[in-house]
Amino acid sequence: MLRLTERDKALIAKCGICRWLSTSQLQRLYFPGATLNAVQKRLRKLSDEGFLQAYREDLLSEAIHTVGPKGKAIAQERGVDGTIAAEVPRQIEHLRGVNDIRIAVETGAVRVAYFFAYWQLANLGWKHPVIPDAIFAVRVLARQRFAVEYDRLTEGLEVLASKLDSYSAGIPGFSFEAVVIVTERDRRLDLLTREMRKRQVTVRVLATTIAELEATTIFDCRFRELPHGERSKLLEIPDTEDAGEDVEE
Repeated sequence: MLRLTERDKALIAKCGICRWLSTSQLQRLYFPGATLNAVQKRLRKLSDEGFLQAYREDLLSEAIHTVGPKGKAIAQERGVDGTIAAEVPRQIEHLRGVNDIRIAVETGAVRVAYFFAYWQLANLGWKHPVIPDAIFAVRVLARQRFAVEYDRLTEGLEVLASKLDSYSAGIPGFSFEAVVIVTERDRRLDLLTREMRKRQVTVRVLATTIAELEATTIFDCRFRELPHGERSKLLEIPDTEDAGEDVEE
């Protein structure tokens, strides 16, 4: 019988939160110093014992993982729903990209108050017409919130630009510092810049590509400030001893 470690339990719960995580995503989160082969062996053991279930489209594709039948109780012990996925969603690449953004947030050196993906918002009572791909908050002196849009180029530019119009109008009950846009190609950012200059977009927009984000954490990434194009970081972190402490709102 497989003896579960605390890392195994955290990994199982994270799969419940994220729905599906690839081998490389789990490696970044829980096995940063391990070889890919070692990670694959551990995940295979967890799948063989029923704590995870894995799916691979073909022999050349990377495996993705979700909660298995025996993992449901482990996830629930940690306050996670632990719902067993019936099947791989059709928009798995979009889900994977949002989870890449989650990892870029959670592996940074800044204290994260929360990160909620679009599939979690309904359970939080989100009833606003505009639905971000994710929202997250960090604790740097005062809590700062951000909305996230992951653009895989599957929708027209007009759709993304209209969402920015909605963000400019404000979201009642959810104030935020900026909208973070993560897209597939630099060319898309050039086109979005032109579109924004035609509109009255008043919200702060920080944009980057998924490749740039995967190479670092979200707090070290040098974003483009749209529509002007200056490079800046998400946060200007003060160099004080109490920078990591939360301030009650």
